[in-house]
Amino acid sequence: MSRGDGIRDIIRLGLLMQDSFQGLSIQDIQDEFGVSRSTAIRMKRIVEEVFAVEEVDNMYSSVKKWRLSKKPLTKMIKFTAEEFAELEQCKSMMKNHQYTNRCDLISEIMAKMNDFNAQKAVKTDIEALLEAEGYAIRQFPRYKMNMTTFNLLSEAIKAMKYVTFTYENKKGEKGDLKIQPYGIIYGEKTYLLGYNEAKKGFRTYNVNEIKNPKIVEEYFDRDEDFNLKQYLSRSFGVYQETPMKVKLLFSKDVQDAIKNYNLHPTQKMKVNPDGTTTVTFEAGGRYEICWHLFRWGKDVKLLEPQELKDTYKKLLADAQGQI
Repeated sequence: MSRGDGIRDIIRLGLLMQDSFQGLSIQDIQDEFGVSRSTAIRMKRIVEEVFAVEEVDNMYSSVKKWRLSKKPLTKMIKFTAEEFAELEQCKSMMKNHQYTNRCDLISEIMAKMNDFNAQKAVKTDIEALLEAEGYAIRQFPRYKMNMTTFNLLSEAIKAMKYVTFTYENKKGEKGDLKIQPYGIIYGEKTYLLGYNEAKKGFRTYNVNEIKNPKIVEEYFDRDEDFNLKQYLSRSFGVYQETPMKVKLLFSKDVQDAIKNYNLHPTQKMKVNPDGTTTVTFEAGGRYEICWHLFRWGKDVKLLEPQELKDTYKKLLADAQGQI
């Protein structure tokens, strides 16, 4: 038997002892693995060194049997202060973005992780790490979220139940809708992505504009072929438009910044001999593309397509007219 085979047998023995309510005797180990009594005893001892093993009480037999205790992995799995600190930072960031239901979930996960840790010093180490790293939340403009509505929509998504609500779109059209909720899209604003049977297509709805939401006790069949990530990759932002091929030229002054910047999942980058960088991607959402390009100022030039250039010029002209 090779060393690898021996390791596999020890792991398999540990799993068998974990699954067995009545426990395993030395004879059981001999029969299962086809080994001598001395080898069976040695295998049991190795498992005891790694896992928490307990002897099973059996008033009807004098044969001793053993099984893994209820927490057999506590000797194997340890979570470090660094790992807890990272989760604390993620929780703080989510709370800052008002994703409070996700914050609560992280707290529950951390509590379960803490059950594995017997080290009392970990909590102190976590506090020291957070203080030493000087972790701070980046402040930026964003819309407040209606958490009551958000939590109701999250519940409907998980249960795959219809939701009804009153909604007024940007055109001022107001009506009562019945939607199949598919997902939540996070950004400056938070949107519900749902399938509108009346429109026969997917639509996005600003969570803050949803009024009187209710979960309908009626299930819908989720489209198994629908992929949220693929759906979102068609647009630059939230709104779905016919994708266009976008070509941008960034100046050499921002070469280091743009090479580590992800504008879009479909982007392709090419550094030119003169130090400029050409970026191409395919997406819809012309207004959101233009809004994002404003932040780069004179360091970006919009090369293609013409319709996007026209939109960009119009937005610039409108902005200048307000000065």
